[in-house]
Amino acid sequence: MISANIASIPEREEQLKHTVYSLLKQVNIINVCLNNYNHNPFEKEKKVNVVFSDNSLGDAGKFMFLKGFNGYYFTCDDDLIYDPYYVEDTILRMNRSRHKIVTYHGRSFDSFPIDSYYKSASKKYRCLGDVNSDYTVQFGGTGCMAFHTSNFNIPIDKFERSNMSDIWIGIHAHKTNTPITVLKHEEGYIKYQHVKGTIYDDKCNNDSIETEIVNYNFR
Repeated sequence: MISANIASIPEREEQLKHTVYSLLKQVNIINVCLNNYNHNPFEKEKKVNVVFSDNSLGDAGKFMFLKGFNGYYFTCDDDLIYDPYYVEDTILRMNRSRHKIVTYHGRSFDSFPIDSYYKSASKKYRCLGDVNSDYTVQFGGTGCMAFHTSNFNIPIDKFERSNMSDIWIGIHAHKTNTPITVLKHEEGYIKYQHVKGTIYDDKCNNDSIETEIVNYNFR
């Protein structure tokens, strides 16, 4: 079984549709956590399962479908469009190299403690840019992440604060000795849809909580 899993907010409904339709033919099911939506944009799509939420989980809503699931679990973002062979390519490369968790976006810090999760110097690998090799990272982008549930799983209660999925996954992977690998790719493999008010925009100048949590868990 292969699933793609997304959390969305109403302001991004049009972008969400583009994201879903870029993945629809590639997976068995798409699960969408509709945060604060009052309607289902995919009523006619049998492969799209939706759950309405009050946004208390934020972006972690894309992990709420893990419980009881067995198979390849892709986590995606509603502002990205994925290559037509994204899922097939990712599974092939994950299995060929025996990677446990793969992503196309991530970062690692040289040492801890850090002064700022978003601004302290780190090795960064962007899903929207060229990455010339596979790299192991401490924190992977959950907007373009995949794993098989036999290799990694995480209870939803591990996401103790909303809109910090990359950090909670990094912490749980660290504690369970599960490597996260950014896969080699070229610019354009994943495409961006412009949206306002991203998590990065909201938190890049106010990340004291994120920084404290990271330092506590990577001390």
